[in-house]
Parts: sequence; structure tokens; C-alpha cells
Amino acid sequence: MARLLEITRVVVPRVAAVLSAWGMLATDLRYEFVRTHVGEVQRLGGTELGRLFAEMEAEGRRRLAAAFAGPVSIRRSVDMRYGEQIFEVQVPLDGIDLHARDLMEQIVERFHRRHEELYTYSAPGQEVVLVNVRLAVVGELPTLPAEPVIETAGALRPHGGRRVYLGAWLDVPVYTLDALSPGHEVKGPAIFESATTTLVVRAGERVLVTPHGWLDIRLT
Repeated sequence: MARLLEITRVVVPRVAAVLSAWGMLATDLRYEFVRTHVGEVQRLGGTELGRLFAEMEAEGRRRLAAAFAGPVSIRRSVDMRYGEQIFEVQVPLDGIDLHARDLMEQIVERFHRRHEELYTYSAPGQEVVLVNVRLAVVGELPTLPAEPVIETAGALRPHGGRRVYLGAWLDVPVYTLDALSPGHEVKGPAIFESATTTLVVRAGERVLVTPHGWLDIRLT
């Protein structure tokens, strides 16, 4: 794929084949809720908006409590648009006091600023429509530790060889991925193997082992 896309550098982690599983372990637990409430923003009012947020938060905390007992954060936002538009802009409400008397005015002002950030203009004189009310209840998991830096070992040696077809039949050295040390360098053709990954490097390509044991591949 890198060659087809004319990419000249590829970095392969040692656990490349199971990164999606690692990501599932690392990501926070999250419940997201949305309530559609189409209408001119001032018609909804701060009291009704607060009620919608409170209902969604209570439901999210109830669901999260069944499997999680750690710290929880709440993230609120609304989808808004100008009256004549057919698409919405999501406006985060972080830091807004939901009990403020001018709550809806603050939200409208945030929408104007967000619209200008995205599309380089805003239209304060136009009607502003609120479409969706959104809330996420997030159970914050501890950050997984970073991969340790691997200590430098001895000389680089393949653990064997294999005859493979890379446009022509070649005898190619085979290296154990977990046995590599930072600073080791290999010129292709070569094969790298681990319990979850097999990597083929072609002639003219160069592999440098990073401090974490990843493969930094330069393609030609």
C-alpha cells in the first residue's frame, strides 16, 4: 500500500497486528446521548435545555455505574444552524454555566464564533436554530504505560533463512522481531517475524530499529 501511495517511510510497531485491541483497552468508557429539539434557540430556553441535559446525564451515569466505579466526566454540546441552512454545526458547551441567566445568549455567541472558525464568516443578525442536544458521559480509565525503551543488545543476526519469490526466487534472511535492539539496521530483502506479525522488506529498502523496538522502514 505504501508503494502504491508513493509513501517513502513506514513505521511498524512491534504489536502492529493487535493495535486495535490495544486501543480498545486504552480508550475511555463512553455513553453518548442525543435529543432532537428543532426550533429557534430562544424558544427552547435555559430551563428546558438544563432539563434535557439532566435527564441524559442521569441515564448515562446509571448505565456507566453498572460496570465502572472510577472518575466520570460530562461533555455537553448542541447542534445549531442558521435558519436557511441545511447543515448543522456542533458547538461544545465546555465551561458554560447552565444556570446562567444569559445561558442561551452565550450559546448563540459560541455558535457564531464556531461558525466563523469553520467557514470564515458569521451572521449575527440571522435566526439561529437549535437542532440537537448532545451529552456524553465518560468513564475515564487510567492511561496505559508507554512502551519501555529497549536496552541495546549484541550484534544483529538472523535466526534463519527462507527461499521466497520477490519477482525472482531469492534466499532471504529471517529475523525475530522481538530479538532486535535499538540501532540495528537491515537492508532488504529480509523477513521479520513475531507471534502476530510478518513483515517483508524488499531489495533497496532499509530498516532501522527504533528505541522502542519498532521498525522504521525507508522505501525506494
